[in-house]
Amino acid sequence: MNLNITARHFEVTKELKEYIEKKFKKLEHYSHLIIKTDVILSEDSGQKLAEGKIGLRGNYIIAKTNTNEVYLTISLLADKLLRQIKTYDGKLKSKKRKTRI
Repeated sequence: MNLNITARHFEVTKELKEYIEKKFKKLEHYSHLIIKTDVILSEDSGQKLAEGKIGLRGNYIIAKTNTNEVYLTISLLADKLLRQIKTYDGKLKSKKRKTRI
């Protein structure tokens, strides 16, 4: 999986980068769908903002989160994206079943 990490208004430490990679490992189960993944981190007046964009075949899944803690923000973002990918994968599978009947 191709994971791009961008930080605005602060530096990404090695530990933070490893944490992001660890959290997004869950998405590798659906790697047959994922083309690329972008994570954008920013800080705005004490709030840590995270935006995730996953490129799928012909579609994009986007999620945004913000909290006071960077690690919590990343965790929530990964969970939101995973939920959306599961939904997308379920819709694809149900469409395939309908066409086979």
